[in-house]
Amino acid sequence: MIRNTEAYMGYLNIENISDFCYKIEMPKNIINLIAEKICLIDESEISGFYYDFFCFGKAEETYKKLQQYTDTLDSDKICELTVLLAFAIRSYDKYKEKNISDKVYIDTMKCFSRFINETYKWTGKYTFDRGFWVWRQISLVLFRVGQLEFEIFNVDENTAEKLNINKGEQVLNVHIPNDAICTREQLNLSYKEARDFFKKYFNKEYEFICSSWLLGKELGDFIKRDGGIYNFRKDYEVVDYFESDDYLQWAFDRYSGDIKEFQPKTKLQKAIKIHLLNGGKMTVGTGIIKNKKI
Repeated sequence: MIRNTEAYMGYLNIENISDFCYKIEMPKNIINLIAEKICLIDESEISGFYYDFFCFGKAEETYKKLQQYTDTLDSDKICELTVLLAFAIRSYDKYKEKNISDKVYIDTMKCFSRFINETYKWTGKYTFDRGFWVWRQISLVLFRVGQLEFEIFNVDENTAEKLNINKGEQVLNVHIPNDAICTREQLNLSYKEARDFFKKYFNKEYEFICSSWLLGKELGDFIKRDGGIYNFRKDYEVVDYFESDDYLQWAFDRYSGDIKEFQPKTKLQKAIKIHLLNGGKMTVGTGIIKNKKI
């Protein structure tokens, strides 16, 4: 059971932040770094940012202003992480106002730990590089429901036309965590639970869209027909593609590099490398769920 945050904490309480970190399975090394650096943060500098995280249309810009302050404190962004964790703890009260379950709250906030682990895998360093993303979870715009994440998203005019939906219509932008289990059964369950979740807590039924390297045109030639990527892809009608190097992070666990020097460890990595060395490109695909009953 999560406690009511307003009743027991200021923003920067190391005991409460540590307790939250254990709940979301944060690596111990990060918890130790937070304990070392929390003293660098002036609570009076950050308290004014919190409420704007919950003003529609202000959250992203508010994060950028917060980042300007925390960037003056350290280079590995542990101070930024600490503040965002403190805000995530406070956002529990917003979840409770909507009667959203503790499970969805914790599953959603585990993104912090997942991002830390991903970056450590890619760089060998404990640092935080996803502050630009987690304002969504803090401000109740993005939730993990089952295996997938669903973000309330305003579609621009160009994309709406390609997807054949109304200009300015809100949709659910689907994101695939790196620990998602993409069996047919688990995917169907996530979509069903998401439809029920948003209808119950936001009183609306949304279309599902996705823009991901997993929907890229070329990837279809490289994957198994009984695997998780195939299961995910086949639900979507893809209407647009654009060239992207997203595959570096998600297929090769790298931010950059020369494909000639990569040492493939999987059949998918080998296929992508051969494709690129032969002059091919990799793309991101944007699509919409084909089966409206899913």
